[in-house]
Amino acid sequence: MKLYEESMPASIGNAIYQYGDNSITKIIQYLEVDDEHGYILTPDAFYYAFKTKGSFLLKDLTDVMIRKVRHQEKELILVAHGIHHMFYAHDFDFGDLLDALEDRKAFTITYPMALDDRILYLSDVILHDIDDDVYEDTTLNDLQKEQLNSYLETVKNAESLDDTHFHIEMELLVDHVMDLCNALELDSEEIDALAQAQEEMNHQEDQMFDSFKDMYAQNKDKIKDVTGIDMDDLQNKSPEELNSMVDDLCTRFNISKDQLTELASRFASKHK
Repeated sequence: MKLYEESMPASIGNAIYQYGDNSITKIIQYLEVDDEHGYILTPDAFYYAFKTKGSFLLKDLTDVMIRKVRHQEKELILVAHGIHHMFYAHDFDFGDLLDALEDRKAFTITYPMALDDRILYLSDVILHDIDDDVYEDTTLNDLQKEQLNSYLETVKNAESLDDTHFHIEMELLVDHVMDLCNALELDSEEIDALAQAQEEMNHQEDQMFDSFKDMYAQNKDKIKDVTGIDMDDLQNKSPEELNSMVDDLCTRFNISKDQLTELASRFASKHK
C-alpha cells in the first residue's frame, strides 16, 4: 500500500481503468493497494475500490462520520447524495484522505456512536496527539506527564473491561482528559467534540442523581434490604465502621474502592 500526492506511478493508468473515469486529468491523491484496489481523489471527485467500488462528486458530499464501537473496527462514512460510502481501518489511514478532502471542501466530522464509545475514541485521539506533540508549543510538567501516561493506560485497558466497569471508567476519563486539555489550553475539533460528550455525560449523571434521590425517598426500606445500609444511621457510624461498609459494597458490586471514591467525589462536587 502506497500513497502518492505529487508524481504518479505508471500504475495509475490501470487504476483509472479499473475504478476511475477516463475524464480524469488531475489527481490530488492516489492510494495504491494493488493493481485493482485503492482510491483516487481529484479536484472534483472521489473514486475507490476496496471490498466494493464506488465514486461521488465532492460537491455532493454532505456528511463525514467516524464510528468506532468497542471491540469493533474503526469506520469512516462519507455521505454523498444520501448514499453512505463505508470504509474500514484496514483499508487505509483515514487521516491522509480527510486532510486532502478538507483542502477541497469544508466539513465537520461527527461521531455517530454511543456516548461511552465516543468518549473512548476521542480521548484516544486527543491523548495520543498530546503524546506525539501534535499540538504546538505544548509543554507538560511532571504531574501532567504522569497523568497523560495514566489516561493512556486507561484507554489501552478499556477494551478488556466489562460494560459496567467500562461505563465507570469513561465517566471518569472524560473529566480527566478535559481537565488536562484545559490546563494545557489546547484546542481542536476533537476536543470540542469531547467537550460536547462531557456535557451529555453530566446531563446523564444529573438525571441519574435525581432518580436516585427520588428512589431513596420512596424506597428507604428496600434499599436497606438490598445494601444492608440504613442511610439515616450513617451519621452514628465511626470512620472504621464506614470504611468497612464501603469495602463490603465494593466487594458486593465488584467495583474498586478508588473508582467508588472518585465517583463519590464527582457527585459531591456537582450536587452541592
